[in-house]
Amino acid sequence: MIIVRSATVKKVARSIASSRAVVHEDPVNIADTDFYQRVVNSAIGSNMDMTRFRYHKTPTPATNGVQTVFTLPDSESYVSGLLEVFLDGIMQTKDVDYTETTSQTFTMTNAPDADETLRINYIKQ
Repeated sequence: MIIVRSATVKKVARSIASSRAVVHEDPVNIADTDFYQRVVNSAIGSNMDMTRFRYHKTPTPATNGVQTVFTLPDSESYVSGLLEVFLDGIMQTKDVDYTETTSQTFTMTNAPDADETLRINYIKQ
């Protein structure tokens, strides 16, 4: 069972459809597809295009201990607020460990070393 804090659901729902979002205040089991489908449908009026989800992608350039600005692969753009950054598998905190610079780039607060792995999840614009 996967539990998501209501704040996370609120953030995603607001990004999808601002004031039309329907969110429960209690933790939500996202494996409950009926609930998830209702949230998505009420927020955007139809099914979400799952082809826009990107998981476990490697930004460019490679980590080298100096580089702090990274770009999404394949010249893609992400939806603002829906970028997740992982350094060696540990999720980084937005505005603490990284900032969203443009819709195609983000900036790490500290340059990852060459032996560290940087991965991202995002929703493509």
